[in-house]
Amino acid sequence: MTNQNPAGMPPANTPKIDVVSSTTARETDAIAARGSGPVLQVGSRITVVDRAEGAWRNRFADRDFVGLDIAAGDGVDLVADLCWPFPQLDAAVAGRRFGLILCQHVLEHVAQPFDAAASLTRLLAPGGTLYVAVPWVQSFHGYPDDFWRFSFKGLTKLFPDLVPVDMYYSSAGAGLDAAYKITVDGGIDLDRTPFEIESRLFETVFEPDTNLAMLRDQPEQPKLPLARRYLPAIFVNLVLEKR
Repeated sequence: MTNQNPAGMPPANTPKIDVVSSTTARETDAIAARGSGPVLQVGSRITVVDRAEGAWRNRFADRDFVGLDIAAGDGVDLVADLCWPFPQLDAAVAGRRFGLILCQHVLEHVAQPFDAAASLTRLLAPGGTLYVAVPWVQSFHGYPDDFWRFSFKGLTKLFPDLVPVDMYYSSAGAGLDAAYKITVDGGIDLDRTPFEIESRLFETVFEPDTNLAMLRDQPEQPKLPLARRYLPAIFVNLVLEKR
């Protein structure tokens, strides 16, 4: 996907942009291998989705593992809120710092994401790894509410003191196991990644008549024709380190 000049040759110093296919299983395996203990999972209350053998708690059965959530339930070892004043949160975790923190499907539900991100940064041990997954495109889903959507660039703004080391898009729901990375000259480089490439990768544009017919034929309640450009439900996944 490298840009080329009219003669068909890449301009000098033009970065080589590639889209690399992966799977969520492969990427989560890499995250599990990267992190050391103790492990903190934020938003750990078990749902139907979390009962698989590949759930984080099962992956780290041989490590010191703490599940934190704002409400008690299966999989919750500690009831606490990332947005508490940090001394209160620090006391709740008994002053511990974690070599790996997992934070999936949480920050979009937090009214003060910058405060939550600052707490995650402070809870991470030097040399530790933080994995964050949030929706870029997804319908409203309250738990207990739903506030935000994040691009990769927006997500990095929450963690100015951490270094991004990996990133990938993943599918949301439907049992798909698809993941994609955008690499620049063979590596991850968020500063140089042209994220407008998303429109070519994911966006579908329908002709007006086709769009109206598709909406009209939906098996559930009729859909409102607000647009004819569609993006699938997409999660952005970012891995950061504290150096």
